[in-house]
Amino acid sequence: MHSDREHPLYYLDAETLLIATYVWVDDQLKALQAQGFRFPKKQKHQKATLAELLALAIFLLLQGQDLAKGFLSAKATLKAYFPSLPHLSRFYRVLQKAQGLLAHLAVRLSGGEGLLQVVDLKPLPLAQGHHIHSLDLPEAAVGVGPLGAFGGYVLMPVMNERGLFFRYALLPGNARETWGRELVADLPAVLGDRGFRWVQGVQTPPYRLRGGKVVETGWQDWMGRVRNWIETRFSVMVRSLGLHRVEARSYWGLVARVNLILLVHNLIRSRVLLKMAGVEL
Repeated sequence: MHSDREHPLYYLDAETLLIATYVWVDDQLKALQAQGFRFPKKQKHQKATLAELLALAIFLLLQGQDLAKGFLSAKATLKAYFPSLPHLSRFYRVLQKAQGLLAHLAVRLSGGEGLLQVVDLKPLPLAQGHHIHSLDLPEAAVGVGPLGAFGGYVLMPVMNERGLFFRYALLPGNARETWGRELVADLPAVLGDRGFRWVQGVQTPPYRLRGGKVVETGWQDWMGRVRNWIETRFSVMVRSLGLHRVEARSYWGLVARVNLILLVHNLIRSRVLLKMAGVEL
């Protein structure tokens, strides 16, 4: 098994992946139910179970499909597995109501803060160009990303040394690194880029003051390699999971999509589905 090939589709066919995903989701929901976890109420006339709808959403992202197009296609191609799928709008409502559950499952997969943590910012553009001025979502703001000005939000996730996200915040698009100081305040060993130099407790590379003086921070070479891991994780979420094309008409719809993407990322990185399918011990 190639250590750099972590996506389950390298090792599993689509049917096996779908079954493993459903079994994992169903097991997790049953365990949470036994612990007294409160699930969102069923939508009116909802026939498909919560486990079925969450498993389908995860499966579509694992395949790199657009959520809307993939769901509409699944109503025909996966009818044998999901005979009672609702309308697309109801599917979205179920995911939105389950956004807290998705976040809980993602954090549970991470295994906690670990021994070392890495933090960074990732722009989530919902509008660009002249569309920026027509964006109307709570707390959305105009920020600057790699492709210029955008309207939307910024994701600030914290990753442990295993490459799993265990804590994160969704901030306005114009957010600075200092806006997330509470997110890392209680963590023991956090690495960040130079933008985090004003956040207490975050170790950053040396930086230069306006007069040219270089401020040494105790940064070591191995820290740079570890900090760059989070850029790799961002690439996975963009390239494979569509983080760059998140579309939402409401704030909580956006939160649900981001939580879903982080959950699927942690599923891939933890190799849980491969272990369930017997590919990896």
